Amino acid sequence: MKIIDHRVEFLDGDESNPLVIKKTQELPQEFLDSLKAEREASYKPAGEFHRVASIPTVVYEKWLREGYDAQQEPIAKTLAKLKAEHLDAFITTTKAI
Repeated sequence: MKIIDHRVEFLDGDESNPLVIKKTQELPQEFLDSLKAEREASYKPAGEFHRVASIPTVVYEKWLREGYDAQQEPIAKTLAKLKAEHLDAFITTTKAI
């Protein structure tokens, strides 16, 4: 599995917030295409372990700042959150979880 790291930049802000930390994560189209292919092939038997999503670091960290920890919450709730935020592309299964 290839890790897609995020970039951190430190920028000058204004008087009330003199330092701005900007985080970005470039997701290549081939990565998104592989998630789509995995989702489309998810009708096959999965065995004991089945990946249901691949959440980018910047999304996970944003959720942590908002008080939501995807590692602690039920999988179904995290999938619903991805759908609610129009981040369906990161869901890798069509199975009901």
